[in-house]
Amino acid sequence: MRELYFAEQIGPQVGMVVDMFDFLKISSKKPVKRPAAPRGRPAAPVSKGTVKIDKYVFNIRELNHKGFILDPYDKDIIITGQRFRFEINAMDGEDIYKGRAEGIVTKIANGALAAAFLTKFF
Repeated sequence: MRELYFAEQIGPQVGMVVDMFDFLKISSKKPVKRPAAPRGRPAAPVSKGTVKIDKYVFNIRELNHKGFILDPYDKDIIITGQRFRFEINAMDGEDIYKGRAEGIVTKIANGALAAAFLTKFF
């Protein structure tokens, strides 16, 4: 008798709990695919000028008084540690770099080349 009284007392509450978690039921409907958000184009790399090595012209990504970084660098015309001559035509703020000079390659990685200036422009 006591069990029956307990079941009658809890019965409506159990139904309420089941109704409360109806949102957890697994539906047989396929999820609706939302269209992917359109991705914008990646920003074009800002070129501070160009460097000409032999007959190849490269964009300068970074530039300062000690050297520069060419990006992209996809040729195999010079290697790390090699001295080379180049023509530069670039501007960094108010500093203008124009002429011929010598440099040394300090690093080539991830499609970029870093070089240090060895001589002043002539």
